[in-house]
Amino acid sequence: MGESKGFCGISGKFSKIVKRIATERNNGIKLLVILIDLALVVSSYIIAFLARFSGSPPEQNTAPFYTALPFMALSFLIYADIFGLLKFYRKSRRQILASIVKLVIMQALTTTSIAYFTQGFSFPRSVLLIAPAVQIALLTAWNVFMLTLRDRFSGVTDALIVGGARNVKTVTDKLSNMASVGRINVKYIFAPEEKEKYMDLIDKSAIGEVFLCDGLSEDLKIEILLLCMNRGKVVYLVPEVFEIALLHAGVIHFDDTPLILLDRLSLSFEQRLFKRIFDVTATLIALPLLLPFLLAVAAGVKLTSPGKAFYSQERVTAGGRIYRIYKFRTMREDAELLTGPVLSPENDERVTPFGAFLRRYHIDELPQLINVIKGEMSLVGPRSERPFFVERFSRDIEGYAIRSNVKAGLTGYAQIFGGYGAEAELKLKYDILYIRDYSLLLDIKLIFQTFRSIIYKRR
Repeated sequence: MGESKGFCGISGKFSKIVKRIATERNNGIKLLVILIDLALVVSSYIIAFLARFSGSPPEQNTAPFYTALPFMALSFLIYADIFGLLKFYRKSRRQILASIVKLVIMQALTTTSIAYFTQGFSFPRSVLLIAPAVQIALLTAWNVFMLTLRDRFSGVTDALIVGGARNVKTVTDKLSNMASVGRINVKYIFAPEEKEKYMDLIDKSAIGEVFLCDGLSEDLKIEILLLCMNRGKVVYLVPEVFEIALLHAGVIHFDDTPLILLDRLSLSFEQRLFKRIFDVTATLIALPLLLPFLLAVAAGVKLTSPGKAFYSQERVTAGGRIYRIYKFRTMREDAELLTGPVLSPENDERVTPFGAFLRRYHIDELPQLINVIKGEMSLVGPRSERPFFVERFSRDIEGYAIRSNVKAGLTGYAQIFGGYGAEAELKLKYDILYIRDYSLLLDIKLIFQTFRSIIYKRR
């Protein structure tokens, strides 16, 4: 009985240590983790030397390594910070692996440069090739081990949500879906007007995370954020359109006055040019490969329901320009004969069985590649909408016109994460986030993310 208690006591202390690492609250332990990461990187070069010289590397080859080692260690620490390798809180294994790959690539380039500038010409090229592979293996194994400890011992974090009823329900539903993975327990839910209750809990309880939803005034948000920061609470904020526009804002100084610089929420000339080149090149490569498949889908639409295989419809793209979109028909031919223009909800009864299959895997969107070639759309951008709804949303939703600063896209943030039934306000937030974050690399990332979401059927 005594041994059992002792083991539980050790396990309890160990779980507290791991939790401090996971929540990044113990500087001494984090320093130890940093030193182990650094030791693994150094070890990778030693292993590479041993592999290259069959266990006996000559001094003329190892001497340049020892000369360059302090600079290599410094560059590793800089890249570990830049790529967030040392941050474990709420990080997935995929995110950690991405950080490791970026770090190793930059470390390899830097090490090669350091070896050259320190005149380490006898630094073997084979070592420069072997070491990065070993680094990826060692750092991945170590960091996955740390994440496994985090998941096993860090326990469930109690969370508090404040906001309007509709938005709170959305956030709560999302958290309940990920609770088993994210280990979040939604313990308290409050309306904005219950200020005294939730401020007291944030101030005095063991609540670890606070979610701020829509329906809070700016002054109240600031008050809650300041209290959370003072008490070491993690805060998640459901952003308003204005708050998204502030992302990555620059800071300039007029004498002694700091100013936040918000550039235009649109793409520059060179961004539009490179985006167009990428769209055309990728589409011209994809279309010939997809042609047999597209013909087979068109035949499937014709055989499974009366009517045309394709349909075209007026949509709005950049600058409010109206064009005709091309898609495979997924609804009955007379779908809007009685209703007029209506948004398509999930489980729409007007959708044919084959059309539902096409929508599920987004195959119905593929004919829009023609719109991309014509310059009316981009591969990545805001979801295209009909003029009727654009006019209505522009009137009812503040800032809706911003999304027309870029071309409509086959895929994008809103299409991947918003789903068919997402509200226009939520889609707008995703669209503005895309415009604010835009880069060609982001476009490529979102295209791959689209394939991933289709494969895992997350929508």
